[in-house]
Amino acid sequence: MSRVFDVSAVTDTLRLSPSGTGEAVFHVINASRAPVRARLSVVPEAGARREWLFIDGETQRDFPPTGAQRILIRLRVPAGTPPGHFTFHLRVEDCDSPDARFAQGPAVTVEVVSSPPAARAFPMNWAVMAVGTFILLGTVASLLAAGRARQPSPGAPCPDGHCGRGLTCAKQFDGGVCLASQGQPCEAGSQCITGYCEPGVGCTVPLGKDCASPEDCPGALTCADVLGSSVCLLEPGEDCEHDRDCASFFCNAERKCNRDDGRCDSNAECHSPTQCGATKLCQLPDGQPCMRHEACLSGYCSETCQISPESFQCESPCPAYTACVSGSCTPVDGKLLNQNMLLTAPRILKGIRELRIQQGTQP
Repeated sequence: MSRVFDVSAVTDTLRLSPSGTGEAVFHVINASRAPVRARLSVVPEAGARREWLFIDGETQRDFPPTGAQRILIRLRVPAGTPPGHFTFHLRVEDCDSPDARFAQGPAVTVEVVSSPPAARAFPMNWAVMAVGTFILLGTVASLLAAGRARQPSPGAPCPDGHCGRGLTCAKQFDGGVCLASQGQPCEAGSQCITGYCEPGVGCTVPLGKDCASPEDCPGALTCADVLGSSVCLLEPGEDCEHDRDCASFFCNAERKCNRDDGRCDSNAECHSPTQCGATKLCQLPDGQPCMRHEACLSGYCSETCQISPESFQCESPCPAYTACVSGSCTPVDGKLLNQNMLLTAPRILKGIRELRIQQGTQP
């Protein structure tokens, strides 16, 4: 079977609303170098019924080479369905060769919850208690509102460096201003310390956003080259969850983005399969795919890193942060080494493509 599609789910678990509805999102990437017309279908598994699952939009779609699309699945179970769980997955197949060229996405587990109980008649003898409670709650709400009114809001100055809960004092040339922290509600990016607002979600970090220069990437992001594309990724030293999040393409054991200059003091500072060489650079061993000689520990690249011919070898050891190329010690751009490492890391490339899809761009 020839695998032509990569299918991933945004989440592998989903909890339906009390009314029995929900949505699941898949990302589908044409992993081939040729255009493909694909057929989409939802496959019910344990406990599921086909009539509960609907693909939003056309079930046959055209994918350009390496193109990607976001697939929305709507779920609706009938009223009275007992609480429990069921699973389903998305199948994508080449319309011209469905039995030989297809892929199945990961199974998504769906939780069905109980419907809300029917409202009961409100006893008249509770009326007085309800009125009293309403008055009490109104008084408390007024006090809380007064307290909130004293709290700074996004955009308020913070000359003493302090803001209210959920806000961060951002230093500016004319002092400081309170901005909403990541995850806090927002209406515009200008209100966020991250510089980016996703309506209905809050202040977010726009990982995977296209960029032309570092100025296009707010907060802790920088504009990173990704094999010909430029996207916003986290700067070295920032907290991270995945290698794909970082401009260095390496989220280390401390869950921090690794340095992006290609330099090292030990193998722990190099993303596998690169190794820390004698000149303190993260370079590839023999047999790994490469683009340039300096990416290889041997100093010789011919599609893969190989033993260097005598004509390429240097007469004496090279100093730190250089590579022996064509018989000369040559300074190395560390970011070039990071780019070359991506050739050996399809998982990272796939992750970055998924980030770009989430930002509404094509990889």
